[in-house]
Amino acid sequence: MGVVGMLHAIAAYFYFSKEHHAARWSTAWVGVTALALWQLPAHPFASALSFAALVAAWTWWWGSIPALAARSWVPEDERQATATLAGTQLVIDNLRNFRWRSKRDFVPCWEQRSYDLANLVAVDLFVCTWGDPRIAHLIVSFVFSDALPLAFSFETRRETSEKWTMFAGLMKAYELVMIAADERDVIRVRTNIRHERVRRYRAIASPEIRRRMLTRFVDELNEIAAHPRFYNTLYRNCTTEIVRLVRETGVSVPLDWRLLVSGFVPQYLYRHHMIATDRPFAQVDPAADIGTLARAADTDPAFSRLIRGEQPG
Repeated sequence: MGVVGMLHAIAAYFYFSKEHHAARWSTAWVGVTALALWQLPAHPFASALSFAALVAAWTWWWGSIPALAARSWVPEDERQATATLAGTQLVIDNLRNFRWRSKRDFVPCWEQRSYDLANLVAVDLFVCTWGDPRIAHLIVSFVFSDALPLAFSFETRRETSEKWTMFAGLMKAYELVMIAADERDVIRVRTNIRHERVRRYRAIASPEIRRRMLTRFVDELNEIAAHPRFYNTLYRNCTTEIVRLVRETGVSVPLDWRLLVSGFVPQYLYRHHMIATDRPFAQVDPAADIGTLARAADTDPAFSRLIRGEQPG
């Protein structure tokens, strides 16, 4: 009973902190829990029943809290991209292409871009780590022969008053946003501005699988725009959402502990032959690091080609 009460108090803290009522609601719930525990020896059945009813009511209410599209978002999360697909012709609205000068100094830019799925030639996965190498952020990028790559990143959609914490991500503190972006924004900000370690892996996928994956990703843009949802640190994050979408295209993605510890996703891909395995992983992994190439390319319009070791032109 005490553990349940404390968990609900913690949930109250993170949810109501948005409205500055966190301490009040959390203290109230801790008080209810303490009262139920105090009355338990004298009135065990009534105390347990009352507490169970309160927990049930709270849980029902907690489950009914809706994710919202209209809040005071930080600039980089302000817009949720949407897509229109007619045949092979794809149009992305609200594609993010910020010019980052520092973590807090940037030029906002939201664009509309067009793509032809007939010219989709590859799918790359970027694995970004910082601090603890066991924790990673994943970004999927679709490569075209006649256009700049189209990158997708599932992220917490933060309000201007919020800071990210892993624990708050368990408690409906953040909505989920699916960013569609230029790599010179979403990759460069991590390599050159935040100084994260970023590695790129080319997925082994047939043309049909690549097209099905992109189609599913752009459908997801519209689904999130129409029906906002909450981010969750455990089951709705940058890794779980990518895995879910890939599975929904019919690709087998076997269960593996490495999917839960996202910093080990490269080893997972190698083990299941989803990336090239013609060299030992000990050679594949350092070769995937794009940090030096990204810093050299910096703001070059050919950034995406340069980080792949290609020459512009």
